[in-house]
Amino acid sequence: MSQAGARGIAVGRDGWLFWVGRSNELVELYADSPATRRLLRRWVRLVDGRVRRAESLGARYVHAIVPEKIAIHADTLDRPFPGLADPPGARLGRRLAAETRADLVDLYAPLRAARAEEPVYLRTDTHWNHRGYIAAYRALCEALAVAPAPHVLDATGQPARFVFDLGGKLKPPVDEAYFAHEFPRRAQRSEANALVRLRETGRVAGRGGFFVGSRAVMRNPEAADPRRIVLFGDSYVFDQGPRLTAMLAESFREVHAIWSAEIDWAYVAAVKPDLVVYEIAERFLRRVPTDRFSVDAFAERRVRRELNPTVLDRLRALLRLR
Repeated sequence: MSQAGARGIAVGRDGWLFWVGRSNELVELYADSPATRRLLRRWVRLVDGRVRRAESLGARYVHAIVPEKIAIHADTLDRPFPGLADPPGARLGRRLAAETRADLVDLYAPLRAARAEEPVYLRTDTHWNHRGYIAAYRALCEALAVAPAPHVLDATGQPARFVFDLGGKLKPPVDEAYFAHEFPRRAQRSEANALVRLRETGRVAGRGGFFVGSRAVMRNPEAADPRRIVLFGDSYVFDQGPRLTAMLAESFREVHAIWSAEIDWAYVAAVKPDLVVYEIAERFLRRVPTDRFSVDAFAERRVRRELNPTVLDRLRALLRLR
């Protein structure tokens, strides 16, 4: 089934949409090929080094891979797809367990178990619905040895409609009915860097490229667990809405959330956390980070470039408008 403007999207039964990449990147990643095996070996070396570095700073390193929607909702796909029985994130998890001391969070099993009852991903997006977030939150809490906050599990909300990421790539766009869940917030944001503050002005609303490098700190004096977390991740964790940063902030006294696949070790050393928690979406395993990254320096450069564009930036903007 084809649809205008749907390049990179596989359309399944009953309107289920899956991101496979504009050049079938996900197919290449899922194939058990020599290239993928080399990629996973590089990840093993990286994570092994991260575990050692975190330990040298007095912290525990925890690694979580978010399964691709296609691996959890394969029953709605109407075409063959390689590697669904053994996704690359699961293969990497086995290697990390065998070859490193990393603490791993298995998200495949709880999401598949929850999927046996109801959908856990949005039909027209790459992200979880509220059931998926709850399942992932429970799994993270179990791995981190903390009790899930009851008021998070008892989240309430109301039906809503929205044009999500994949649905918005179709022509015409397709919206989706979903359950907009919410829970009482006891944690409060105490700090945010320049990139977060720029987005909140509304100046870059609807524009991509202003997420990586975001950093916020959540503090919750009512949390039962006094540990401090530095959390590196992507859109599954870092969001003002009811995603994993907000959920974990209801369980821990202090959560530093950074939108980055790279770890800023200078920041970790300064914060002195008990836990360094790293989340990555399976599709992003295609690139192995270098961990040479300063989150706030990156954010400041990105904001300066937006607020004080160079002549070249202005020319590019004018060309985009034509």
